[in-house]
Parts: sequence; C-alpha cells; structure tokens
Amino acid sequence: MSQKYDDSRFKRLMSSKRRKELPPPQIFDEIGLRGGQTLVDIGAGPGFFTLPAAAIVGPTGRVIGLDISPVMVKELRKNAALKKLKNVHALLSAETAAKLPIGADFYFMANVFHELDNRAAYLRRIRKSMSAGSRLVIIDFLKKKTSHGPPLRERIALREIVKILIAAGFAVDRVFRPNSAEYGVIAWRKYRTVHFLP
Repeated sequence: MSQKYDDSRFKRLMSSKRRKELPPPQIFDEIGLRGGQTLVDIGAGPGFFTLPAAAIVGPTGRVIGLDISPVMVKELRKNAALKKLKNVHALLSAETAAKLPIGADFYFMANVFHELDNRAAYLRRIRKSMSAGSRLVIIDFLKKKTSHGPPLRERIALREIVKILIAAGFAVDRVFRPNSAEYGVIAWRKYRTVHFLP
C-alpha cells in the first residue's frame, strides 16, 4: 500500500518554497488552462493548485477540489473563502469510490498518482468521466533521489506511467518537465497524434 501524505503537514504544501519549485501559473500555462473552463483537482489538499486555477478560469469557470482527507477539505474551503473564490467546490472523496464530475476540461493530479493503491481502476474511473475533449494531467516525481518527495521505492518512472496510461485506454499527448525533480504527462481519452514518447 502506498503511503498517503500526512495531512498535518499541509503548511509545507502551501509554502513559498514549493511555489518556486512547482509554480502553478507556469504549469497551467503549459497545459493550456483558460477562462471559463472546469478543472478537477484530484488530491487537492489545502488548495496549492486549486486556488490559482480558480483565478485563471474566472467566474465563468469552476474548479472542483477533491481530497480523501476531511482536514484538507476543510482547509481548502477556508482558503477559498479567504480569497473570496466562489468558483471553488471542495469535496470529500474516497479513493475506492470516487465521485468524479463528468466532462471536465481537465482532470489534474499533482504528486498523487504514486499514492494510489489501485492505479488502473482509478484511471478507468477518470476515463469514464471524461468527454472526448477532456485532458488528464499527471505530475509526479521522477524515479531518482531528490531532496524531497516520496521514498524512491514508491515513485513511478516516466516510461512506466506512460505504459500504465496506454494500458488504461489513454493516448499520451506529450510530457513536460515542471522542474528537475518532477515530470508532467498530458493524456487524452481518445486517440490523438503523439508528439512525444519518452
């Protein structure tokens, strides 16, 4: 079983250091998030990505933050209220029975995928919720030693995650590197021309 993030450490999740390492505005620019769109932030925590995404999609868009921790959901709601973001919906979700919104523009998972116990089943649930134009974005740690992040044994190599996605019925559109320690993968539910395969 993969180790879940300790929700008592949520201050690290919102730190300025992490914002420099993994800058949400640049990442959302990379994936093409725009005003009026809907993003589902899976494993949203206290809102590190949820809150910046809400500012980008604006009042005509919405961001749904899902987390399995009641502490994280409560903190996300508090942080959204402090920023007066009315387009944020924070919901408690169970990994084994995730209620995923249908047809969102983006299903976004940052440093969550390696924590899932049944990755194939979860991907099938996401795929079933996606429309033809939906995109799945997974950001996770490279399988190498870094100063922070999960233990090496829990990390998933980029090549492996590509194989897992293809086996689950996704087409990998492209990959990107948000920093020297992590990778990002953008995938579609239906076939598209692959620009890059590692």
